[in-house]
Amino acid sequence: MIKLTNVNKVYGKGDSAVHALKDVNLELPSGKFISIVGKSGSGKSTLMNIVGALDSCTSGEVEIDGEVLNNKTSNQLADYRNKKIGYIFQSFYLEPTFTVLENVAMPMTIAGVNRKEREAKAMQAISDLNLLDKAKKKASELSGGQKQRVSIARALVFDPDIILADEPTGNLDSQNGQEVIALLQKICDSGKTVLLVTHNIDDARKTDIMVEIKDGVIANIIENDEATKKAAQHASDYDADGNLIEKSATSKNDSFEQEDIEIKVELAGNNDKQDVKTEKNISSLDVADKAQKVEE
Repeated sequence: MIKLTNVNKVYGKGDSAVHALKDVNLELPSGKFISIVGKSGSGKSTLMNIVGALDSCTSGEVEIDGEVLNNKTSNQLADYRNKKIGYIFQSFYLEPTFTVLENVAMPMTIAGVNRKEREAKAMQAISDLNLLDKAKKKASELSGGQKQRVSIARALVFDPDIILADEPTGNLDSQNGQEVIALLQKICDSGKTVLLVTHNIDDARKTDIMVEIKDGVIANIIENDEATKKAAQHASDYDADGNLIEKSATSKNDSFEQEDIEIKVELAGNNDKQDVKTEKNISSLDVADKAQKVEE
């Protein structure tokens, strides 16, 4: 379980201080696909960085699976980051002159794992991501989608309990983005906790739990039901093996999405925002602007 108690994060001092997180109290169960949504500057990446020990809180307590991060030394936190957490970033952070194999094996290289063992484990992760034919290629020779798959393989190579994904689809086209979300779902299905930071509400609706953060405060927590997740992911877009089926941009699913948005805006215009947010499993982020226009 991920548990934050009275967590605050303040950058700077005095009049220039920025309160990125304000008295955050949050408990997230293990083994779930969880999204954190919010506008730029809302504090969602700060929250993820604190869970991943890339940053520390100014006050409060952070507990991960019974371990209190506040009590750990810098060396213990480094070990926690390397073995407990797998990181996936928007910008990939691959070494361009290294091969795919070398990039995926990097966490084990840092940890001092012998070459034979780390290459065997790295090749298994590469195989799991269907990248065997790219193992000897340099990262600079890959497409954006392939680079993100390599970064996912790297995140999995130490078999971590928690995967932190910060805007992993931000630099990808829509099809590659959907494939990455499908991969994250498979990772969660294997028993891992997946924490996704995203601006994309459609991606967030595919997760088990949505946490909306606004101005450093937890504004809303929504458990997405199966109907919501199915509507968001359009199950018919995937074959029996979970692979994305290429479709035209004018498919029925696209028209369904547009119709769904129009219905939600109309309901919001009837002064029923709270019910809509709960019953429809949506965040205030994607209706606020449209609802205001309807009400006017």
